[in-house]
Amino acid sequence: MIGDKIRERRLELGMTQSQVAELTKIKKNTISNYENNVSAPNENNIFKLMEVLKCDANYLFEWEKVTDLELSIKEKNHIKKYRTLDEYGKKAVDDLLDNEYERCQEEKKIKVIQLPMSELKVSAGVGSWIEDNRYGTIEVVDTPESRKADLVIEISGDSMEPTYHNGDNVLVRLQPSVDIGEIGVFVKDSEGYIKELGKNRLISHNKEYEDIILNEYTNINCVGKVVGIAEVIR
Repeated sequence: MIGDKIRERRLELGMTQSQVAELTKIKKNTISNYENNVSAPNENNIFKLMEVLKCDANYLFEWEKVTDLELSIKEKNHIKKYRTLDEYGKKAVDDLLDNEYERCQEEKKIKVIQLPMSELKVSAGVGSWIEDNRYGTIEVVDTPESRKADLVIEISGDSMEPTYHNGDNVLVRLQPSVDIGEIGVFVKDSEGYIKELGKNRLISHNKEYEDIILNEYTNINCVGKVVGIAEVIR
């Protein structure tokens, strides 16, 4: 605090409180109050103290220790004015600052929504995927994508890398079909897959995997469209 810096600098110069009081024309008991942080010097007295103690405002207010905060001139002026307030004024400013800080923190809090979470995964043999599937509940970050989704499904496998990865929880909007070029969740021969729909195939983004060719004999159903990756709240 500024009182500590005044005392520190006075002692460095080998001066007494009486000597500082005489040179600054500030009463000795006022100097004592400053050094004990009972009160803070006003702007006029700050300049007097800087002259007698041969230091600048950076020293007294310890601005050099918070340069990583990159204080603006306006912020420095606020600090300077704050240090001249009496205890009533400081408390009023502190209360207002605390209230506004809490208000802003509340606004920054992450909003979440709950969605059904499939117990079965895609890209693996899962039996009768639609009829036998069961659902739990999962909390995800409230985003434009998650508001479009009807459920969350976990990916098992790396056939859609680098677009989607093993363990990703994808947001799925339930619909009976997707357009060519869109990524969806499909059930083929009782197995669930996440793939891009091609003209006559289900496309894997990982080139190490072959596409699934579709023909008139293929038994395939679309579960829904993948609209994004869920940001799961752990």
